[in-house]
Amino acid sequence: MTAQPSGRLGHLLILLPSTRFGGTEGHTLQLAARLAAQPGLRVTLAAEAALLPELAAGLPHGPAPALRAAPIGWSGRVPTEAEIAGQQAAATALVARLAPDILLIPLPWPNAGLGLLRAGAALPRLVVLHLVPEAAPAGLAEAVEDLPLEGAAWCAVSAPGARRAERFFGLPPLACAQIDNPAPPPPQADRAMVRAALRAGLGLHADAPLVLFVGRLEKGKGAHLLPGIATESGMTLACAGSGPLRPLLDRQAAADPEGRLRLLGQLADPAAWYLAADALVLPSVLEGMPLVFLEAAAAGCPVVATEAALEGLGAAAPDLARLVPRPEAAPFAATLRALLADPEGAAALAGRARAEAARRSWDRILPEWLGLLRAAATRRPLDPSPETPA
Repeated sequence: MTAQPSGRLGHLLILLPSTRFGGTEGHTLQLAARLAAQPGLRVTLAAEAALLPELAAGLPHGPAPALRAAPIGWSGRVPTEAEIAGQQAAATALVARLAPDILLIPLPWPNAGLGLLRAGAALPRLVVLHLVPEAAPAGLAEAVEDLPLEGAAWCAVSAPGARRAERFFGLPPLACAQIDNPAPPPPQADRAMVRAALRAGLGLHADAPLVLFVGRLEKGKGAHLLPGIATESGMTLACAGSGPLRPLLDRQAAADPEGRLRLLGQLADPAAWYLAADALVLPSVLEGMPLVFLEAAAAGCPVVATEAALEGLGAAAPDLARLVPRPEAAPFAATLRALLADPEGAAALAGRARAEAARRSWDRILPEWLGLLRAAATRRPLDPSPETPA
């Protein structure tokens, strides 16, 4: 017999189908920690065993969710029926052991958790969409036909993502809520001292132009454009991150006699680099609401981004960043040169972005998450089998 919906949160189980740590995972971890600090709410975060060390290392001080290993990760490819069934079986077994009151299912990609959506059919659940492309991933339309979506609540971190999610999953208009990604508080450090120290570490004069990239080194993030942006702008570009393009970028950096591209590797906390840089480049082809933009904005670092990367900001985007129509090196370089040639304009741009970041504090956004979860908990889940008469 299926438990009746009550609106009580009690024990929240988060099923995270990721296999690597990035923006979705960082956001989920921060959210889980803040929810775990709520009175009367117990939180368990389940993910692949290989991801648990990074999750544990990223936990903030204070109350924390319980971390649980579970083979529920998505391969990153179009999921086969066998993969979906395996994910469903692992999640079903975990739900049976832990007996949560409600599920939270963060999806880094729309088809990343098809087995989780099946496994959660008998429980109240909130599904969160992070990255949502314009076109539905291959095979999703066919998979959705067999998904038990009755009773699920939905949200996305950008308005365009919410509307696409409704289309992909056959939801009614406005059934998917939009909730802001939070920004961190401003870094508490002396900008001039940080700027001088980090530039000295790169062998640069304190006034030498320095551009920053923070993100996964893959084509979707525009990492393949970084050598061209550095060369055509004539500026040093510090690159923080790891990913499949790292060997190629290492070779290209080594071949440049000017040494413009500097690879910093994966940084536990890039906050100091936002203070040191003149601008952040965000040449992505798709983002939900990029945390790196919010981190840079909170630190007062102006941003040059593709229009696609900041579509989640809507009509406000041109006032908060310099936008480039397409992910190409030449227009990025030209926009960077124009930005750095106008210090007053750059400072005004950074000031407006800083105000937007301040508006997106966890203090404002956490109550919205709690409201979404409580609303989800009142929904009647699907009873997978008829009740047996007494």
